[in-house]
Amino acid sequence: MASAQLEWQEVATDPSERPTLPRSGHSAAPLPAGHAEDTIIIGGYTETADKQREACIEAWTFLLAEKRWCAVSYAAGPVPRVRLAAQAVVVGNHLWLIGGWDPGHNKDGGAFLDDIWRLDLQDYSWQQVKPEGEALPAISRFQAAAVSQKIYIHTHRSIDDILVLDVASPDAPMLAKVGVTGEAGTPPSRGLHTLTAVGGKLYLFAGAPQRGGMLADLWVLDLASMQWRQLRPEGAQPHVRCSQTAAAVGDQIYYHGGSYYREDGSGLQPLDDNFGTAAEGGAAEEQEEEAATPPRRRLQPAEGVTDDSPAELLTCDYSGLEDHIPVSER
Repeated sequence: MASAQLEWQEVATDPSERPTLPRSGHSAAPLPAGHAEDTIIIGGYTETADKQREACIEAWTFLLAEKRWCAVSYAAGPVPRVRLAAQAVVVGNHLWLIGGWDPGHNKDGGAFLDDIWRLDLQDYSWQQVKPEGEALPAISRFQAAAVSQKIYIHTHRSIDDILVLDVASPDAPMLAKVGVTGEAGTPPSRGLHTLTAVGGKLYLFAGAPQRGGMLADLWVLDLASMQWRQLRPEGAQPHVRCSQTAAAVGDQIYYHGGSYYREDGSGLQPLDDNFGTAAEGGAAEEQEEEAATPPRRRLQPAEGVTDDSPAELLTCDYSGLEDHIPVSER
């Protein structure tokens, strides 16, 4: 089995360099080349010292060179409602915020969201957009990835098709269902998975179906033919899981952490392993950690890869989110 060396380094260690409250369930995205910062996080749960959680829509940016976070001040105007388990995808100078879950108050179950917002990354002004074509269903715990001017949205409903948001014209985006096929079928329904874009293809890994056990399968969608194919890389197959994180570095995809339910019924078990595979479906790589203390086990930390650094950036804990979101979506 091939292996790669991995060294963890904690950054932004001073409290003044961090977001004011710890958080989970937020969205993250790398900022475009030429932007003053490297990564942005939006929304999620914030948690106070007495363990009280509150959903938010605040944003923070991270500058790797100075190892610090900075709060974003939105421009005057409309702002999206609070949410977590959404997706944030950057295309050009815009960030597209898609769906998610507003947990509401007083344990009323909240609401799954079917809206799309666009954030201008130059002046931080928000605008809600209603694309032509298909209506976005209410979704959370899904995945989205951008290739060129299109955002591919994979939900638990994406069996025979996938949602494609064309943002080539930011003021007039188009949402369409595009059919998908596969000689050996298509990926089974799931959420809390990962979807990673490399070289005009989308790589889907693991996740949790609404019923049944968690998964550890790897699939690739060729965007030229819109055909799915299941990959079976050489090497030890990772444990079944959901809520892992993934990041592409060149033609390698690296995975970290996640969680699974113990067979003895004792609850959710976080994972702290690291592994990778070549985008072409080559040998899996088990990461060998250096002596430096690795991050605490966590469930799907938000991630971002900057243009200047091949390192994965883990941003705050994703603490048991699947225990707090209702199973059913409209």
